[in-house]
Amino acid sequence: MKKIVSILVIGLIILLAACGNDEKENNASEEANTNPQEVTMEKDEVVDESQVVVEINDSEVKGDRYNATYLQTKMRVAQFGQDTEDKENLKDITLNELIAQELIKQEATKSGIEVSDEDVQKEFDELKTQSEDTFNDYLDRFKLTEESLKDQIRFSQTLSNYMEQEIKVEEVTEKDIKETYEQLKKDMEDIMKFEEAEPIIKNQLTSQRQADALQQKVEELMKQAEINKNI
Repeated sequence: MKKIVSILVIGLIILLAACGNDEKENNASEEANTNPQEVTMEKDEVVDESQVVVEINDSEVKGDRYNATYLQTKMRVAQFGQDTEDKENLKDITLNELIAQELIKQEATKSGIEVSDEDVQKEFDELKTQSEDTFNDYLDRFKLTEESLKDQIRFSQTLSNYMEQEIKVEEVTEKDIKETYEQLKKDMEDIMKFEEAEPIIKNQLTSQRQADALQQKVEELMKQAEINKNI
């Protein structure tokens, strides 16, 4: 959780699929002995919705977005069995997530990357039609409106397009896959055959390299950006 990219990837991309992953969430919650659905924000954790909490170059992020992101962060922390009592840490994670989002959005705009309203609406409708009851429960659980969920979908699509266009990583080789497989064999008694594991390992290694490259890019952008935290 120390890496911003882990928040981006886990918190924003996977979280948007939560409507269809309740069973996985429940299993993770049982392992952590904490149910993220029971996590709430205390009075001193909530900021005024109209307050500008952080300024990133020429962009401002206000309290309404901070509150929603903070709650999601707190739920993820609880889900993975981490300490939710360290409010300063939760605040820092939330602010860093919001800063990273804005910097990526700004860079995507510079690169000519645009996400259409039609694409956002299509994904929104797909989520909603999976199960309207689950969908509404999702909005209620994370204190989201339909518009704020659309904003998250827009960012998720922007991030995906940005990584595809701008984040270049070294291709995973057969040697890389075999070395990883051999290491897994040492750690796992019952492992699938190499032919079955190969595409899975390749996808995981590729994702990790993309995540590392994105992390490096975000850190570079942070050093160059003008950032003012107001809370």
